Amino acid sequence: MQTFVLGLRYFFIDLVGGILRWPVWWYTRGLLFVVRGGGSWIRSYSKSLALNVWMKNLFVPMYGMYDWQSRIISFFMRLAQIAARAVGVLLLSIAVLVVIVIYVVAPPLTILALITQFVSLYV
Repeated sequence: MQTFVLGLRYFFIDLVGGILRWPVWWYTRGLLFVVRGGGSWIRSYSKSLALNVWMKNLFVPMYGMYDWQSRIISFFMRLAQIAARAVGVLLLSIAVLVVIVIYVVAPPLTILALITQFVSLYV
């Protein structure tokens, strides 16, 4: 009998403790995990697009052609590539920011929706 009571006590302590610790974890370690993951995703996407390589070689003529027409064409072609790739990184950054905002806002909105539903049942 005492083992049953002890097991029941630990079960409820763990259950209630887990429920009470969850918001603290969600807004500290969990948020840090999401932010680091988003930053890593943006860095790896930028690295896969080789944006820094395109910027370093902006004034280098393509295909080793050093006449002025080739230099102008190379400059504008690389400028267009840099702009398109920067837009891609910007869009991904905005998407990651939206996910982080949803991560922060979702629990309070969910609790608010639950409370609203319970109140509407009895009113």
